[in-house]
Amino acid sequence: EFIMTVVEARVDQRLIHGIVVNQWNSKLNPKRFMIIDDIVSNQPEIKNSMRMAKPSGKSMSIIDTQKAIANFKNGNYDKQDVFIIVKEPSTLLKLLDNGISIPRVNLGIVFADDVRTNVSKFVNLNQSEVNELKKIEERRIPIIIQYIPDDSVIVFEKAIENKKFK
Repeated sequence: EFIMTVVEARVDQRLIHGIVVNQWNSKLNPKRFMIIDDIVSNQPEIKNSMRMAKPSGKSMSIIDTQKAIANFKNGNYDKQDVFIIVKEPSTLLKLLDNGISIPRVNLGIVFADDVRTNVSKFVNLNQSEVNELKKIEERRIPIIIQYIPDDSVIVFEKAIENKKFK
């Protein structure tokens, strides 16, 4: 049985950006920032620029989903508080399906496009993302929208109420 150490998971298409990292670092005080992304994890130059935003004294992993699952299962993070950052809710579902427990999901930035519906200042969702988030919620994991800790919390259910999704 491996020890669960995730303090929060954030869906943010920018993944790591200075202001946000520093403010959430102060609030959550994680030992490790864990960016889980199958594409970015294979782009050394992007990884290097992301590492520059890492608060001092903290660890940072930028790895793909399978490696993240293996690392959790191997107990690599058993003594660390981990803040997970992903681009898509589907990545979080894969972690949950593999027994990694996540206490809360925070939607940070999801960019607008032709098929997404705006649900808050920085969050736009399509139907499949809404479905994935609902699957996460069905596991009794609260989902909130909060760009930075000083912002008021918006509950996911309220944000999507009466909205149409493509």
